[in-house]
Amino acid sequence: MKKWIAAAAVLVAIFGFWYYQNSKKPENEYLTTIVKKGNLTQSVEAVGEVFAENLVDVGAQVSGQIKELYVKVGDKVKKGDKIAQIDSIKQQNTLDQQLAALEILNAKLKSAKISLNIAEIQYNRELRLAEQNATSVENLENYKNTLSLQNASLKEIEAQIKQTQIEISTARTNLNYTDIRAPFDGVVVSVPVEVGQTLNANQTTPTLVNIADLSKMEIRMQISEGDVPKISIGDRVEYSILSDINKKYTGSLTSIDPGLTTLSDGKYKTTSSSSGSSSSSGSSAVYYYAKLKVDNSSEFLRIGMTTQNTIIIKEIKDTLLLPTMAIKSDENGNFVLIKNGEEIKKVRVEVGISSSVDTQILSGLSEGDEVVTSQLGGDELKKLLNTRSPKIRV
Repeated sequence: MKKWIAAAAVLVAIFGFWYYQNSKKPENEYLTTIVKKGNLTQSVEAVGEVFAENLVDVGAQVSGQIKELYVKVGDKVKKGDKIAQIDSIKQQNTLDQQLAALEILNAKLKSAKISLNIAEIQYNRELRLAEQNATSVENLENYKNTLSLQNASLKEIEAQIKQTQIEISTARTNLNYTDIRAPFDGVVVSVPVEVGQTLNANQTTPTLVNIADLSKMEIRMQISEGDVPKISIGDRVEYSILSDINKKYTGSLTSIDPGLTTLSDGKYKTTSSSSGSSSSSGSSAVYYYAKLKVDNSSEFLRIGMTTQNTIIIKEIKDTLLLPTMAIKSDENGNFVLIKNGEEIKKVRVEVGISSSVDTQILSGLSEGDEVVTSQLGGDELKKLLNTRSPKIRV
């Protein structure tokens, strides 16, 4: 029995030694990549929103009840097409009253001219009699005063006529305001009112419809303050829409707002106007609008769509490339680890621009060099790295 136990113990020991030898990993295992030539693009990524380049609120400048709405959302309109009709009884009555007042004043003017003419005749006759000492000075003064009064009365009526003509013009304008028409060719994108609704133009200008020219759109991209200095007007932009993310459209950056997005949107508050919120501006991310104008004749874009945008800053062709993760740095600059057989060598490199994946190698490496990107075990690589910062020095 003891012999069997001893034999079993020997077998277990042999199996354990065999398993240990076969399961033991090599001291060092490295993941590597090959230096190769290719094209490198440096860019800024940004999310954008589609706006109509020309969108207006068609409002009512007079108060009253909406009698008719001639359009609905999606309708295409031409400049001058009827949009809505506001009850015009009040405006028509005002115009009729002013026209009647003008008729009365014209009649008064005619009468005043006759009275003035009579006063002139009487005064001139009295003046001749006075020259012949055939009348008193008192009578002459009376006729002179009468002439002056008639002349003043005539001028007053003429002034009233001018005032009434102005009021008639205003009344006609207000009457025309009840007939709402399209200011330009476009598409009705919103109708926030209904027939029968009463509008009060004395408080705010009520919006009847929103009309947009959908043939010309604008993509507004939010660029972080760290990326704004990198981009310039004229930079090429590649963008896609969520409905077809793989299809790329191109354009050129047309403008970059000088103020942050809240200022462009009219929501910015200065420190003095935002009492009690002195820390709010410091804790918020800051973005600026970069804008791209787009020809939308085919109407593939719609207001409010989200776009994924790539602003191309710089492009370099046929240059040495290396994954950014393979480049290390220490107090003396950038370096990589080259693998030559079983040997690992630390080599200094000079780098150029970087994308989100690769970095341009200006010197220190050649095409075909095998560079370590990471290691799975051992202490040799750790000694070679001897660095606390993985950042690349440019």
